[in-house]
Amino acid sequence: MKTVRLTTALVICLVGASGASSAAASSLGSYKTRLVAVGDIACAPGAAVTATTCQQAATYSLAASLKPDHVLVLGDNQYESGTLADYQASYALTWGKLKSKTFPVPGNHEYITPGATGYFDYFGSAAGGRTQGWHSSTYGGWRVLGINSNCASVGGCQTGSAQEQWLRSSLYYYRSKKCTLALWHHPRFSSGEHGDNPEMADLWKTLQDYDAEFVLSGHDHAYERFLPMNSDGTGGGSDAIPSFVVGGGGKSIYPIAHSRPNSTGYSLSFGVLKLDLYSKGYKWRYYPTSGGSTDNGTGYCR
Repeated sequence: MKTVRLTTALVICLVGASGASSAAASSLGSYKTRLVAVGDIACAPGAAVTATTCQQAATYSLAASLKPDHVLVLGDNQYESGTLADYQASYALTWGKLKSKTFPVPGNHEYITPGATGYFDYFGSAAGGRTQGWHSSTYGGWRVLGINSNCASVGGCQTGSAQEQWLRSSLYYYRSKKCTLALWHHPRFSSGEHGDNPEMADLWKTLQDYDAEFVLSGHDHAYERFLPMNSDGTGGGSDAIPSFVVGGGGKSIYPIAHSRPNSTGYSLSFGVLKLDLYSKGYKWRYYPTSGGSTDNGTGYCR
C-alpha cells in the first residue's frame, strides 16, 4: 500500500489490480465522453467559507477546468434542507453554472423539505418524476441510471418495489448496451461516518444480475473506492461490482470511521471524480482541490 500525505488531505491508494498498463488502456476501445461526479456540495446561503467548510466554489472551478460533457451530482447538493430559495442563492452561483449538463440524484438533505420540492423545482425534468426521483439517460453509448436511495420516501428499495421493478425493466430493456453505471446518494459500502447502507442491497443485487460496471454514491464526505463487492457485503465473483464514494463536493470532510473490507482508495479531501468513458471500459481519476497524487485507474465493461 502506498500512502501519500498532502498539505490538506490524506490519500491512500493501492497500485496493482486498479492500475492499467499502456497496452491494457489501449483495449478500452474508442473514446466516447467525459463525466465529472461529486455529491454533498453547497453550504446554505451566507455560510462562512473556511479551509474545512463550504468549498463548493473551489470544487466547481476544478470540475469546470476538466471540461466535462456531463456532470453527475450525487445528492445533498444543497444544504441544509434543499429549498428552492437556497438552491437559487447558493448552488446556482457555482455548480449551477453546469446545470445544463447535470444529471442529478437527491440526498437526504433534499428531503428535509417535504417531497424534496426544492430539488425537483430547481432541476425540473432532469430530476425524474416528482414522486419517484429515479431516471435514466444514455451518454456515449453508456446507460446511466439515477436511483433514489431515500427509500422510505419513494415506496422502498426492496425487491418488488416500484423502483426495483423499474431498475430491472430498464436493465433488461437496455441489456444490449455494453456498459452501465448507476448512481445514488447513500452508499451501499462506506468506511466513513455513515457507514454501509443495507437498504440498498436488493438494488445492488439487481445491478449484479445485469452486470453493471460500477456504482457512484455520496453521503460520506470524502473519497473512497471499493474493489468489486457483492450485495451481501462479500468481495469477489464474476458479477461483483466496484464502487466509488464521492462526497467531497464542498460542505465538509468526514474522517475514516471504520475500515471496510475491500476499500482500496481513500482521500480526505475536497475534490471531484473524473470519468472518461470508452466503448469497452472507462478511466477514473480523483482530483483533490489541493492538488497532488491521487487514486486513478482503468476498468472494463463486461
